[in-house]
Parts: sequence; structure tokens; C-alpha cells
Amino acid sequence: MKIQIHPKVVKFFLAWKKGALKPIAKDFNRAFTLVELLVVIAILAILAALLVPTARSMIASGHTGKCASNQRQIVSGMLQWIHDNDGYLPTYTTSVGGAGGWLWYARLSRDTNGTPPANLPYAGHNPLLPGETADTIWICPANNPFKLGSPSRDCSYGIPNNIFANQPTSASQATNKLINIPKPSRTAAVVDCSMTAATAYKISANADIAAPHKGGCNIAFFDGHVEFFKTPPAYTNGIFRKTGGD
Repeated sequence: MKIQIHPKVVKFFLAWKKGALKPIAKDFNRAFTLVELLVVIAILAILAALLVPTARSMIASGHTGKCASNQRQIVSGMLQWIHDNDGYLPTYTTSVGGAGGWLWYARLSRDTNGTPPANLPYAGHNPLLPGETADTIWICPANNPFKLGSPSRDCSYGIPNNIFANQPTSASQATNKLINIPKPSRTAAVVDCSMTAATAYKISANADIAAPHKGGCNIAFFDGHVEFFKTPPAYTNGIFRKTGGD
């Protein structure tokens, strides 16, 4: 049986054998031209312009999520504290007459002068305790007092003045109970607080509500859920009253 080889194959083989064929090779030593370099730089600049805003947006979204998680944990601890204190809400300060005492977040985050005795805090230590850092549930990464030139403040959140009593007097405590909040899911418990608020860690006016999340804020409600508001609600909104919002 004879094998027929295509004439072109024979011709190619003979040419290769005589050295008539030269391998096709590129000159890898050739340098880039100025135009080629400019094109590469332009492409990299376009990619950077596209990626940087995306990266910033992702970081901002992460800060908003971390803040919401913080508020959720704070309200959870607050509700446990309320349960252990016969349904009473914590007051803004534990002092009467403005001398000494603990602020509301310190009462949740530290032992409270033995009232009630506590082996563990209800919502984690605040960052000024020895050995603690600013990475706690009391610090919003987008509203960090240590990075905003407010070192005297160690909490990013505030409580509405219309809902929480200022001091534990008999008159204020008479209605300072969770049972007197008819709509917990529409009543604010913890709010992003401005570092320039007139009264630290308290929401008493529009200016006290911080907007660190792309102009918006997180608000935690008494049922434990957290909502993001693209525009901070006015302090006249019903969510900042014991009656609750719509």
C-alpha cells in the first residue's frame, strides 16, 4: 500500500531541509515607543478613576454596616439592663443635681456603683478603660471622636432627650419605663450623635443628629432593629417621642 504525500508537504520539507525557511521571531529587545507608554498610562489612569470611587463606596458601606451592628448590640444590652431594673429606662446621668455619677452609656458599659451589681457589662466596655482601644461598639468608624478632634468624648451615639429622663428623680422616673412606650418599633433608642452636640451623647435638637454615612444616619429602635436614613429626620419627628412615629 502506497502512502500519498501532498506535494506541498514535500515542498515544505525540502525547503526546511535546505535551510530556506527561517523561524518567525519577534524582536523582544525593542523598546516601547512614547506613544505606547502614553497609551498604557492613560489606560491605568482610567482604571484608577473607575476603581477609587468604588473602593471608597465599599469602605463607606462597611462603616455604615459596622455602625448599625454597634447600635443593635447597644440596644440589646440596654433592653437587658431595662429588664434587670424593673422595666425602667436608664437615665441620661445617674447623678441628681448634676454632680458626679455615670452617663447612660457608662452605666451600660461599666459596673455601676453596685446598682445593680454586675459581673459583666451589658454592652461592652467603653474605650477609655485601661487596655481598651477605640475599636468597640461605642465607636462608629465614620464618626470616631478620636479622629475628629474630640478626644474628651468616647462614644459616637446619643439617646433622645424626649424619651430618656435626665436624672433619676422620683418625678422623672414615674414615667421612665419601657411599658410607657407604646410603639417600640417606631421609637428611637440610640442615634448617631454629633461630636459638636451641645450636650454630649444626648439628642435634643436637629444639630445633635450626626450624618456620617454619606449624609445619612443610623437609628436603632426599642425593638432592636436599626434603620438607615438617607437624610436625618428632624428632631420634631415622632420617633423621638415616647408616643413613637408613624
